[in-house]
Parts: sequence; structure tokens; C-alpha cells
Amino acid sequence: MADDTREPTTHNSGQNSAEPPSELPSKPQPKHELPKSQVGKLWDAFGNPEEPVNMLPNATGKKANDASVTQAMKSMSLNNVTSFHKAPCARDSLLLGIGAGFGVGGVKGVLGGLRSMWTACNWAVGAFAITSLATYEFCQRRRIQELDGMKKAVELMKELKLKKQREKEQQAAEAARLVEEERKRKSWTHLANYKFW
Repeated sequence: MADDTREPTTHNSGQNSAEPPSELPSKPQPKHELPKSQVGKLWDAFGNPEEPVNMLPNATGKKANDASVTQAMKSMSLNNVTSFHKAPCARDSLLLGIGAGFGVGGVKGVLGGLRSMWTACNWAVGAFAITSLATYEFCQRRRIQELDGMKKAVELMKELKLKKQREKEQQAAEAARLVEEERKRKSWTHLANYKFW
């Protein structure tokens, strides 16, 4: 019978078989190195349009599986934990939450006196948590709407560019047609140029 030619089999008698195969797909280099301009930011947000999105493997080159809690904890580093306030929308929502917690807790403490200091602290923490979460979600939704608007703007710019290109091609075709008609009109072989009285 004929051998299967789809996967060539090579026997590594002298090589160590513990070496990982170097057949992992390499990430294609972008065609242009773009600075962090508007186009570069759009490519960061939406990805390179020349890369097939569904064909990208994960970091290990294997099929993506569901992540567990232990894998998520292993992926976090101390740097991520200490710099969570640098995430988008986090700083503003934390500051608003702190202000709301201080205001609500202070008002509850002043109006309730020393007896209600514990409940004032509870109100302050609750106001901080609710305000922080609400403002964070509001900010994230606003960012998503902005990204959707940017996608629409990119699509509209692409359509406008294609429309202008079609108009240029039509103008070039019209100009070529006019030049051809002018050439025929002035040609001595064109019979309509001769007048017989």
C-alpha cells in the first residue's frame, strides 16, 4: 500500500526527542511599523486587518481551554496588583467612590453622634463600593460606545475613500473617452469629418 504523504515521518536516531518541535506558527510581522498615531491606536484597539483573527493560536500554540481560578491567580503578578489604579476608568471611579463614602459617612456620623459611629462607617464603605462600581461601569460603557463610534468612523472613512477612488476612475474614464472622441473628430480617416456640398 502507499504511504500517507500528508505528514512526513522522520526518525531522529541521533537527536534528542525531548526537544519541543519548532513548527509553531510564527506571528507575521506587520507590513508597516506605525508610530502611536491615530492609525496605530486603531490597530491596537481593533487588531491588524491583515491578520486572520480566528486563526491565531494562544501563547503555547495549543487550543484554548477554559481557564481555572488557579490559572488566573498564576497569571497575576505583583506588578498588576500594585498598579490596578492605572487601568482605564479605575482612578476616576475610585476617587468618586472615596468622596462619596467620606461624604455619606461624615454626614451619618455627624447626624447620629458617637452612638452611630459604627453604622456611619458601614454607610461610608457601602457608599464607596456602590459609587465606585457604578461610575466604573458607566465609564466602561462610555468607552465601549466610543470604540463603536471609532469603528463606524473607520468604516465610513473606508467607504469614503472607495467612493472617491471610484469617482476618480470614472473621471479618468470620462477624460479618456473625451480624448478618444476628440482624436476621432480630428482624424482624417473618420468619415463624418468630410462635408460634401
